Amino acid sequence: MKNLIGIILMGLIVSSCSLFQKPSMTQEQIDEMVAENDALKTQVNSCKDLEDQLALARMQADEALLKLSNCENDNSKVHIIVGAFKNSSYANEYSAEMKEKGHDGKIIAGPYSFNLVTASSHESVRAALNSLNTIRDNIIETAWIYIE
Repeated sequence: MKNLIGIILMGLIVSSCSLFQKPSMTQEQIDEMVAENDALKTQVNSCKDLEDQLALARMQADEALLKLSNCENDNSKVHIIVGAFKNSSYANEYSAEMKEKGHDGKIIAGPYSFNLVTASSHESVRAALNSLNTIRDNIIETAWIYIE
């Protein structure tokens, strides 16, 4: 009799334990969350790949410009471009903003009728490269070099 009462009490305790209750989420919801987590992991990895590709492309472009500096023409003018605009009023506004920040802010005619706003102008590619990284760090990371 004592064994029977013990078994009944043990059954009641075990059945009321939260470890044995069904989860509050359905299997469908769990599968959906796992799939969403996998998709997010894939997205993060592709973003990292794109960042690596961008860094490599910038490094290759800078190396190409260094090689170009050995062959540059003495008559050419080298500009660091911080903005390119088809609309001249946008170029004028950005030029004024650059001048307020103490940069060149000159507007020059670029290819395909773009108005290019400069941060600085240099006599050689090597001199422009020396200030390019500073401008990328302090003004806009997409700054680039244009040779006139």
